[in-house]
Amino acid sequence: MSQQKGPLPRFSEIHVRMALDLVAKHGRVGRKQLTEELGVGEGSIRTILNQLKERGLITSSRGGHALTAKGRRSLGKPFELIQVDVGSLTVDKVNVATIVRGAAAKVKRGIEQRDEAIKVGATGATVLIFRGGKLQFPDGFLKVGKRSTEVLMKSFNPREGDVIIIGSARDVVTAEAGAKAAARSLASLRY
Repeated sequence: MSQQKGPLPRFSEIHVRMALDLVAKHGRVGRKQLTEELGVGEGSIRTILNQLKERGLITSSRGGHALTAKGRRSLGKPFELIQVDVGSLTVDKVNVATIVRGAAAKVKRGIEQRDEAIKVGATGATVLIFRGGKLQFPDGFLKVGKRSTEVLMKSFNPREGDVIIIGSARDVVTAEAGAKAAARSLASLRY
């Protein structure tokens, strides 16, 4: 009979990445602020920060947590995130979109990206591929409405093979987290 070491973590790998992003955004940030912005408990934040320190991505001091040179390199290029109104194209009232350039070949059915968004608390994620000069769902059968297409084309100016992901939730922070989580499932992570 094996013994379990404490409770299961209440965060995912995307929360670790989001914590790293927040440290980068603020330059130096305290544990309490990270707890509030990520929406996870203080115990989870301690574990996340310890993981980032063990990986050599952050340093900690009384003044807060800051990125190391390795941490800055691991961030790569940030995702472009835009809050969009695409009507009934998505599953909730707040929608944040991003684009992953040249990732169409990595999309299977789009369900995998939706699942990644849900894991971080989003209601879902809508995946659209730019093929043949138009936006379409991965299955190629469902049509994207004219108004939604105009909004997304103007916002991102996609090229052949690009993927637009729209994270949906009841609030902007969670919709953004959903879009990032779904996009990262297509982009290569280096941390």
